[in-house]
Amino acid sequence: MVKVAYIIGNMEGQDTASFNASRLGRKEHWNSVYDREISNFTESGDIGEIWFGEDAAAKMVMWVCDHIDSTDARILDVGCGNGHLLLELAEEGYTNLTGTDYSAQAVVLAQRIAASRSLDSRITFLEQDFLDAGDVVQVAGSEKFDVVLDKGTYDAICLKPKDAEGEGAGVDQGAIDMYPASVAGSLKDTGVFLITSCNWTEDELVARFQEHLECVGRVEHKSFRFGGA
Repeated sequence: MVKVAYIIGNMEGQDTASFNASRLGRKEHWNSVYDREISNFTESGDIGEIWFGEDAAAKMVMWVCDHIDSTDARILDVGCGNGHLLLELAEEGYTNLTGTDYSAQAVVLAQRIAASRSLDSRITFLEQDFLDAGDVVQVAGSEKFDVVLDKGTYDAICLKPKDAEGEGAGVDQGAIDMYPASVAGSLKDTGVFLITSCNWTEDELVARFQEHLECVGRVEHKSFRFGGA
């Protein structure tokens, strides 16, 4: 078993049977979002939306700074988007950071932002399908990661359409079930998983990850939910 820490709110959870697939679970949606944000960054320097807001990101950064002493610890941000979370950790002195996203456009945006701040030597951004076992092994390598961070990625995966069906269809239960195994496969035996979720209660997250991870702590955070069309 490996350690896991949660940042979650006091929201009411939902059974995945009651979820409808959403554009938030589709790669094409995020490609479009990050195409637009690349253009905005090029034109104005705006890095784009900070997913779940700055408070959630700050809480995760604070947790890492308080609990991970080595600035050379291997830290992975899954579904990194524009890379904001890792940029903040790099500013705090962490030097062995990796961000992955299944959107190639997100990776391009994150790389450009990091380079503009002269932080690209501390952060590696890669395109990765976190639901593909081969991709997980390739990115983790033989050493694996000390810390895996998730700021809303699992929530988005829980809205992924089944097969090629569109919005309003059922969600991909196989993807939902695969994600915890991918997290465990990315972590060292002594590693820590830190997750922010707005769609699942603490008990639900424990139940979904307990086959691979041990819940050892919780960080209080305000509650909210997403999952709309």
